Amino acid sequence: MARKLAGRRLIALTFNAIGQYGGNMVAAAPWSLCVFFLSLPFALLASKSVGAIQFVFLLLALINLLALARMTFAWMDVVASRDVVIEQPKRPANAEAKHLALLVLFVVVAGAVLRASADIPLWLYFALNSGGDAKFFVALFSLLGLIWVPTIYAGAVYVPSLPRAASSGEYGFKVVRQTMVFRRWPLAIVLFGLVVSAGVTKTLVVDVARRVTLSGIAYGLLGMLICTAMMVIAAVMAAVAYRESSRGSEENIGGAAVVV
Repeated sequence: MARKLAGRRLIALTFNAIGQYGGNMVAAAPWSLCVFFLSLPFALLASKSVGAIQFVFLLLALINLLALARMTFAWMDVVASRDVVIEQPKRPANAEAKHLALLVLFVVVAGAVLRASADIPLWLYFALNSGGDAKFFVALFSLLGLIWVPTIYAGAVYVPSLPRAASSGEYGFKVVRQTMVFRRWPLAIVLFGLVVSAGVTKTLVVDVARRVTLSGIAYGLLGMLICTAMMVIAAVMAAVAYRESSRGSEENIGGAAVVV
């Protein structure tokens, strides 16, 4: 079994790729990026909407998801598919559809984890029947750890399948897991940061919807910017991890650190 490369190298290659391909990434899907950002607050509020307006919010949430899929597909194509070292296979027509399906799965799982994390404290409070603060927090963090740790680790293992689907039209879950050349903790941290930033941004947007204030709007916009930035980092890091793992040799990776 090959020795895993340091996670610091994956981080360095990721930010080098953002610096080198950032302009190309924006140019690849500029309208999708705009639509994603503008529809993000409505997507975050979709689960809180009621009545006749709920259909509009759900429609905007769907538009937001499609824009997210389109821009991440384009970004990963820029980073992962334009590598002169790797001979890229001919991409089938259903590659974007497969990318969308896997992305929807990731979004659904992340939403379920956030929802469970929000409901657990109240459920646990009544389940323990006021058993004391120490007992409550120990049980709370233990349950959250049981939910978050395996979920984030699984995401770090299989998220490179997104750029693989974008490049070749195949998920290759087993291949992606076996050929990963980097340690996975950078991907795990970035995915955790992405999910947490989305959850915090949702809370901020909900507060603005309930009571509009200038500070609330400012914090909401800041949260949306952070969430979008984390999305960029996660997409590029997944694409870099797939690209470098596809090269299949540590010598090529060492050379790429100079080029990328």
